[in-house]
Order: sequence, then structure tokens, then C-alpha cells
Amino acid sequence: MSRIFISITILLTLSAASAARADEVRIATGHTFIKKVFDPIRCAFRDKTGIDIKIIYDDPVPALAELENGNVDAAGASLTLEDWLVQAKSAGVAVKEAGAYVAYIPATEKAMIVVNAANRVTSLSKEQLKDIFTGRIANWKEVGGDDTPILVVWPSLSSGALIVFRSKIMDNAPTTHAVYDVESMADTPDAVAATPEAIGIVTAIKVPQGTKEVAPAIERPLSLVYKGVPSPDLQELLDFLKTEGKKYIK
Repeated sequence: MSRIFISITILLTLSAASAARADEVRIATGHTFIKKVFDPIRCAFRDKTGIDIKIIYDDPVPALAELENGNVDAAGASLTLEDWLVQAKSAGVAVKEAGAYVAYIPATEKAMIVVNAANRVTSLSKEQLKDIFTGRIANWKEVGGDDTPILVVWPSLSSGALIVFRSKIMDNAPTTHAVYDVESMADTPDAVAATPEAIGIVTAIKVPQGTKEVAPAIERPLSLVYKGVPSPDLQELLDFLKTEGKKYIK
């Protein structure tokens, strides 16, 4: 066998091995995880490893279903793994071998309850919030504000923040039907800032301009979940998050 033939064989083998390894990590997640974790680290992680982070934008339960079906490497949501699995079961998503799921928490996040900055209301109790978001209280005058209808901003796309709020504040009661329907959590700050009667839940580092906080923020973990042994590219992402990636996440 000639040396040329041997060299070509080695090159082809190496090329095949390289092609077999993905150059991206596929993550199913939503707005909060994207803004808090993946947007800040994406460029630095790609520069170091050559691996792209590909986001499949999804609600928490569909994101977990994508992971269960093997369509993504990991899923992210602002929920504990335990709460996430409960939500999946309630939604009829079958999760086999729940014990095989592993969660890594790269950060925590706060969900803030905000109203328009011009609103005279400065503080709301848990009971008042529950009654507002379920529709039992429908006018601001009932909680010390002006005689105007309350407009609840509630995204059509679910999120960990909404699930935790519904559980901790609303005791899992249904949301009022009289809502200002926005697409996602990303749209809530602008909707509240532009609407004097509005109240909503936002996830941000600080209170968004044009709004003010009226209740203690709700802190929750950002859980990055995978199943079994992580792929080589996902392991690189996990290693990055646990080391130098920390400096990019605020």
C-alpha cells in the first residue's frame, strides 16, 4: 500500500470523524434564558470552541418535550426541574425515565410585578395580586388607585416566570379573560409602560423604564436540563458556563 493511499485514507477518516460531530448545540428555551444566559455568552463561547448555540424558541413544556423526543441537546426554563416535570405531566407530556434528567443552574432570575409609572398604587399584597390576575378585582379604585379598569398584561406564550407566578401568587387559579394579550414576556415591559391601566410580570435586571414595582420580586432558578450523558458539544457548553462563562452572566 503506497504512502499516498495511506495518507488519503487517514484524511478521509479524520474528515468523517469531524463531520460526525455537530458544530452547534441545540437548546429549546424561552425569552428569559436567552437574554440572561445565551445572548451574553454566545460570541465568547463560539470564539473559544467553534460551536454555535442554536435556540429553538419554546414554552417550558414543549421545550421539555423536544428534549424527551431527542430533538435538542438541552432545554432551559426558569423553573426547578421538579416543578417542570409536574407541569409536563399536567399537560399530558409523557416523560420516560425522569430520573435520567439532570439540571444545571447557571443563574437565578427575578420576576417583578410592575404597573405603569403614573399609577397611584405603590404596593399590592399577595391576596390583591391574586384577585387582580384572576379578575375578582377589576378596577384600580378597589386597591387605592384611580377609578379606571385594570388591564392585566399576560403573554400568550407561557414561561417559567408565569408558571411560578401562577403557582405562588394565584394558587394555580385561572387567569382573568380580560387581558392585554402580548406574544411573549419580552413584550410586557413596553405594554405596561405605554398603558396607564396596565399591570404585568417582567424579567429584567432592573425595573423597566416607564414602570414601577408594586410587590416583592419572585426569585427562581434558571434550569438547563439534559438527559443522560451530555453530548461532547453540550459538555463543552456546560464546562464553559461553569468557568469563564460566569463573567458574562449578570
